[in-house]
Amino acid sequence: MKKRVTLTLILVVILALSIVACADNGGQADRPDGEIAFTLEVTDDNGDVTTWEIETVHATVGEALLEEGLISGEDTDFGLMVTHVNGLRADFNEDGAYWAFYIDGEMAMAGVDDTEIEEGVVYALIFTPA
Repeated sequence: MKKRVTLTLILVVILALSIVACADNGGQADRPDGEIAFTLEVTDDNGDVTTWEIETVHATVGEALLEEGLISGEDTDFGLMVTHVNGLRADFNEDGAYWAFYIDGEMAMAGVDDTEIEEGVVYALIFTPA
């Protein structure tokens, strides 16, 4: 009788662990293979923040945001210079304003088109006046 109870408890624990392991897939249950998700926060010229949850198959933040139609800009020798975010213009060449790019709260050391997407990271574009 004692062996049967022990065996039953072991099977219950294994079943419970299997259910938990299947349920915890990193939030990717509803995404096709190859897609990665990240958060984009945009702070506009009034200081208002809009947040998007982006799912993409692209490798870089720039590719994903271009595909979503959230950014546009000019190709330069240093990469994409973002001039428009969600329709709002900040063009350093015209008025000194620019879009600052942050990764998890820290200013990025590379542009959006050179930044590979990492699952769960929060990327931000912040309107910065002259």
